[in-house]
Amino acid sequence: MSGETISAAIITIASVICATAFVAAVFPPILGSSTPVISSTDALSDRIKTEVKIIHEEYNSGDSEVYIWVKSVGTNRIFESQIMNSDLFFGENGNFLRVPYNATGASNTWTYTLETGDDSTWDIGETLRITVHVPLSSGSEYFVKFISYNGISTDDYFTV
Repeated sequence: MSGETISAAIITIASVICATAFVAAVFPPILGSSTPVISSTDALSDRIKTEVKIIHEEYNSGDSEVYIWVKSVGTNRIFESQIMNSDLFFGENGNFLRVPYNATGASNTWTYTLETGDDSTWDIGETLRITVHVPLSSGSEYFVKFISYNGISTDDYFTV
């Protein structure tokens, strides 16, 4: 009878050790696989909350500048560093190029000003004025596309 008890105890201890070894081997990879899912979910949430809309364009022939007003209509707060990492495509219809951001306002670049709001973030309902430093031809149709840092875009055509 005591032999059966010792055998049962040894089998129970061996079972517990095997179960612990199995959990120790399987659990870390499961935890590690959740990190990309969480990261993807955060990026998707960021994209869903971001929405921008071009509301007006105007050409100042005296300064060779195009002004483009873009409104943030999403719920995401966009920081200055993220605005600088956005892309702008601009040019005559069918012949447009990516225009690089340049804070100094050099020729063939763009700069921006937050026209509303009291801080350095572009919040819902606030307007961004983009200034494109490029001469235009009168009577031509132009294309503009603004793409935020996370890939959300808005575009429009206008005639000078």
